[in-house]
Amino acid sequence: MKSVRVFALVGESGSGKSHRAAEIAYEYGIKYIVDDGLLISDTKKVAGSSAKREKTKVMAVKRAIFFVEDHRLEVANAIKRENPEKILVIGTSLKMINKI
Repeated sequence: MKSVRVFALVGESGSGKSHRAAEIAYEYGIKYIVDDGLLISDTKKVAGSSAKREKTKVMAVKRAIFFVEDHRLEVANAIKRENPEKILVIGTSLKMINKI
């Protein structure tokens, strides 16, 4: 697998990051986005489960940062399979981006 260039979009919860992500991805030629526990390509889910579906805030955060091993492996394997050149990672802080 070749190296992947990782771009980050950081902002407060509810600030419109997910909404702007498609524009930014298009502008920089990025085909894959990691957002809220999902790997997305061309607005379609490639792998993962949305943190928004979790019942508690703690589990939503764990889902978003791929804390659960089977979820993390599912997305990691999809990234290996898809072999992207660039990925845009969306998060609420640089600490969160680095965990992802």
